[in-house]
Amino acid sequence: MLRGILADFRSWGQFTTLITVDERIPEVPLPADQVIRIRHNQHQDMVAGLIAESNAALIIAPENDGILFSLSVLVEKTGVLLLGSDSDGVMVAGDKWECYRYFIEAEVPIPQTWRVNSNRAAKIAEKAGFPLVVKPIDGAGCDGVGLATDLPSLDHAISADVFKEKDFLLQRYLEGRHYSVSMLVSGKASVPLSLNEQFLRIGPQFTYHGGCIVPGHSEFRRAIAAAKRAISLIHGLKGYVGVDMVLSEGKWYVIEINPRITTSYVGLRSVININLAKALWQACTKNKLPRNVRLTERKSFSKEDFIGI
Repeated sequence: MLRGILADFRSWGQFTTLITVDERIPEVPLPADQVIRIRHNQHQDMVAGLIAESNAALIIAPENDGILFSLSVLVEKTGVLLLGSDSDGVMVAGDKWECYRYFIEAEVPIPQTWRVNSNRAAKIAEKAGFPLVVKPIDGAGCDGVGLATDLPSLDHAISADVFKEKDFLLQRYLEGRHYSVSMLVSGKASVPLSLNEQFLRIGPQFTYHGGCIVPGHSEFRRAIAAAKRAISLIHGLKGYVGVDMVLSEGKWYVIEINPRITTSYVGLRSVININLAKALWQACTKNKLPRNVRLTERKSFSKEDFIGI
């Protein structure tokens, strides 16, 4: 994914790019003007200095453990332009329980959800009824997400390190097809880029295998309407935003909001009629969104296109 973003900035040709890469990652060619390899224990200080010398910063990071939030705050403190959601938007969107409360109050369809800890999980689960999805409050992707069909499988799921000494969520499992909506957001306005089917393996541990950009989907308008409604509730979202959804029994349910560039970027960039780097820049700097967005074809992409570089 990083390679695709850098290629789009290079194709646009308006800026030089500098990126940081953890030195533990093997060296691979990247279309950046400068690549700086950093020791993981020196990351925060070095990145802060590099950001301060830049005109803008684009963060590629997960919500886990507040990583995306803390890096967003770091950029904001330098006064440098942030090419993405501000820290307030990241804080809310990155907290699945907080989002659930927003959506319930606004009557946005979302599976019934309970905030629990390891001591209360079994009691709540028995009362709610199985099957239930177990998930971290601030996870990204399928990290820590699993399906509990009974008490033994629930006990197994919550024994993972990600749930120890932390609250987590139980969510009603919905049979259906999994999708995401890729949006470009600018202030109070937004434009849909694509509807993407997600390829998930549902089980004790959910696994994500990629997806497919689906132009001309018969449910496109209804999916987009639900996604737009959801993101309109979260102040501070900007730039590339993903909305995970499930189509179950003819109804669209919002699952979560990803206040960042998502895996769909790797497929989308090759079939869309705009340069996504340019569109991202204009959305974040000029509150300008592209018009007449078109997709040329279906495009599948895999998890391997995202992992690492």
